[in-house]
Amino acid sequence: MLDGNAVIHFVTALCQVSLEELSAPTPRMFSLQKVVEICYYNMGRIRLEWSRMWEVLGEYFNKVGCNHNKDTAVFAVDSLRQLSMKFIEKGEFTNFRFQKEFLRPFEHVLKKNRSPVIKDMVVRCITQIVTSQAKNIKSGWKNIFSVFHLSASDNDQIIVEMAFETTKEIISQIYKKHFATVIDSFQDSVKCLSEFACNAGFPDTSMEAISLIRDCAKYVDEKPQMFREHNLEDVTVCADDRVWVRGWFPILFNLSCIITRCKLDVRTRALTVLFEVIALVCADAFI
Repeated sequence: MLDGNAVIHFVTALCQVSLEELSAPTPRMFSLQKVVEICYYNMGRIRLEWSRMWEVLGEYFNKVGCNHNKDTAVFAVDSLRQLSMKFIEKGEFTNFRFQKEFLRPFEHVLKKNRSPVIKDMVVRCITQIVTSQAKNIKSGWKNIFSVFHLSASDNDQIIVEMAFETTKEIISQIYKKHFATVIDSFQDSVKCLSEFACNAGFPDTSMEAISLIRDCAKYVDEKPQMFREHNLEDVTVCADDRVWVRGWFPILFNLSCIITRCKLDVRTRALTVLFEVIALVCADAFI
């Protein structure tokens, strides 16, 4: 078995060979398959070594997932899905954020690859990861909401509806069971819903997204202690202010964004919910 430094050199060389194969007039996927195998068999390495490997491999998947050859990109994204499922299944230690790094290529591919087929596949992959591995996801929630946030502004009905249905499942079901692990990304989830609400091409989705923001406000109202106790990077925020900074402010801010960006019927619904949330905030202030 290669040591930490040797495996980095090997992986770097293999990725370079694979990129050259894929850029040939007649692309070959042999080395791409070997890269996937190496990822799979080296996943048990200590986190420091695996993190250094993924710096190389993550950039490699960014490039291959955006390859002009659709078959190559499809194979890369599907391989990334399988590897992600296997990696997330292992769980994540407290104060580690490596799931976030592992899932980042999905965001990159969704941003850079304009193929509807690939965009649809990325959303499907993330949906499958959420459905099967929700209990093991921790820092990866941030990337998941980022993917759905990008999908929320799309013009393709299938992509928007699929992303929204999964987001709705997270808010209505997963929040109830695993809120402690999702709370890191609470602000990202509200921002994601705001983007769905602002997509003028899907008015029904807009209205439902605003209702889900109202549901998010209920979590803040009913679980303020979780916001106070859960410590994030903003350690300078005192416990009493965390409910406001991490809970109420993202909701109020994103509702105000909807009011300023959307057409009249959506604005009206958002304004109604905004007043309802303000009433909850004021009620909490007097308790």
